[in-house]
Amino acid sequence: MNRRVISRRSLLRGLGAGAALGAASSISSCSLIGSPNPTTDVAKGKVRLKVAIVPDPSGASEFYRQQFNAFTTKTGIAVDVLENPTDQQLNAVELMFQQNNPPDVFRCQGPEALDRFWSRGWTAALDEQATSSGIASRFPDNALAPRTSGLHRDGKLMSLPLVSGQWSSGGFLVYNKALLAASGYSQPPATREEYESYARKITAKGAGKYYGAALSGARPADINALQAQAGPGSIGSGIDLRTGKVAFSDPSLVEQVELIRRMQAARIYQPGWESWDGSRVFTEFAKEKSAFYIGGGWNVNEIKKLNPSLDFGVTTVPVPGSGRGGYYGQGSAFAPLWSMSAKTKHPDEAWKLMDFLVSQEFQQAYFDTFRTFTAVESVWRDAKDLTEPEKGIITAFDESIRRAPSPATDGTPGVQKLMAARSGKPELSHGDNSLLSITRNQPFAPLAKDLDSKLDAFLEEEIGKLTAAGTKVSREDLTYPDWDPLQNWTPSA
Repeated sequence: MNRRVISRRSLLRGLGAGAALGAASSISSCSLIGSPNPTTDVAKGKVRLKVAIVPDPSGASEFYRQQFNAFTTKTGIAVDVLENPTDQQLNAVELMFQQNNPPDVFRCQGPEALDRFWSRGWTAALDEQATSSGIASRFPDNALAPRTSGLHRDGKLMSLPLVSGQWSSGGFLVYNKALLAASGYSQPPATREEYESYARKITAKGAGKYYGAALSGARPADINALQAQAGPGSIGSGIDLRTGKVAFSDPSLVEQVELIRRMQAARIYQPGWESWDGSRVFTEFAKEKSAFYIGGGWNVNEIKKLNPSLDFGVTTVPVPGSGRGGYYGQGSAFAPLWSMSAKTKHPDEAWKLMDFLVSQEFQQAYFDTFRTFTAVESVWRDAKDLTEPEKGIITAFDESIRRAPSPATDGTPGVQKLMAARSGKPELSHGDNSLLSITRNQPFAPLAKDLDSKLDAFLEEEIGKLTAAGTKVSREDLTYPDWDPLQNWTPSA
């Protein structure tokens, strides 16, 4: 009898804190997906792999059950699935390694997570197997280049992807066709000026029943989205990578904060966004409370689920009326997701599962089920059943995302350490200050200037510390003089 895994949260809640360590080992041995009788399988010498996943997105548990059963039928290799809540996955897998009972394959999503496991020697290098399997041919050209793949550490391939790099690199404008038409607009706003004027007119017409625009949430990503169309996208993070200089005061950022501040003061945006989580904006949009907002790839399917009859479209984020000054910057080909344990007792079989996870078969099934754009792009670019919003996403991504430098990915080990130290200082991002400017209706420029000084001082101090410890790093490592933010960037040899 196949059994779903007992969630770590549910089990620990039932056992109590004192039994936590014992529970962890119990979690690691239950939840069997594959052969129904593990004892018999072991007696017959059948290999069983342990795979740690999360039940995300909705429906993922059943999807993986079906896919791993298909893998078992095809290869004879059984798969036991260990399912943890998303927010507990990394800690649970880490505990398994510490108890010498690690999974063979595990979901290790994002660069920080991969760094965490790679730095402890827990992820296996995949270069030899990937080369012999010809995996690179499944992805866009040069996607597995070690310096820019996002999957390599110290020149070694340590992870494989699930989704397209574009999926997590940019956004787009989602718009309600009927609400636009009610105010006389046949097309969505294409420029920043139209974004404001359309929103003002629609909000006035809505008279409190609906609004022209909505912000994405309590920490509005709209600021960086608009900035990336107005200037080099790295400026949203405070550094102009063309010069290596701090740049919170750059007009391409200041003007976007001032735009949103002005619209917020005039009560143009749908109210309440200051307390919204990431799903609230598309939920409100599905209720037809706003005419447009800047969203991400996964929003579209959620909107369709919430309101199947809603006639909406997707287009590029508005650009300045004076012309485009930049693009969303894609700093790596992919985000890490699947890793293989360096401690697996079945490396050949574990690799077969890794290979399966980036196969045409699996990635096609993932796209068909969740409509998420996968790493193997052919399964969605060649799809015959794309909806109009999905076609809009593809067009918006292709038109508004370009490859860009990212010191944390393509830089020297020294500058990667510098960027890691900076990422641990959220107060050196503009989030708190831009939010303060918008909600309290205060000019952003003085706040940006102060942030520039603080970030500049931090970089100098941290470079000094790293240098004193024997790490080579300088401000030159933050400078890419060959980068044209209006073109795709490729690193020089």
